[in-house]
Amino acid sequence: MYLYGGGVGNDNLRLIPIPSRHVDFAWIDGASKLEEACFEECTIDQLKMVISRDERTLVRMDDDTGTVGWAVFKVEQFPNLRAFHVTNLVARRAHFERFFGCVKAMAKDLGCSRIRCSAQPALARLYEAKLGFEPIYTTLEARV
Repeated sequence: MYLYGGGVGNDNLRLIPIPSRHVDFAWIDGASKLEEACFEECTIDQLKMVISRDERTLVRMDDDTGTVGWAVFKVEQFPNLRAFHVTNLVARRAHFERFFGCVKAMAKDLGCSRIRCSAQPALARLYEAKLGFEPIYTTLEARV
């Protein structure tokens, strides 16, 4: 297991990938809070199953105070680039911004040249202003 350090300040930030075989323990430790980041695409139980099947990776976000967040990502291979896509995130008090250096280190280690995420409009503006994200396209939805 690799630990990815970095981020902003001297908070001893760590991004810790959780092996899929340990997902049950992670759920007990608080990864079940990712339910807040599950929308219509999947339920929390379905997200746990996808992680357990190694289709996505669970990471724990720690600082000197302990666990401060959880995230799920997948690596997407496209013809012209490899992207680290954060699909689910629960991190209160701007923890994603604090941990962005760790995310960049992990993405680089996995051979990714881009980091992507989906966000509601307010968070998207924050990520654009503070982290350098740029919109690449907008996903719209209509009920059938």
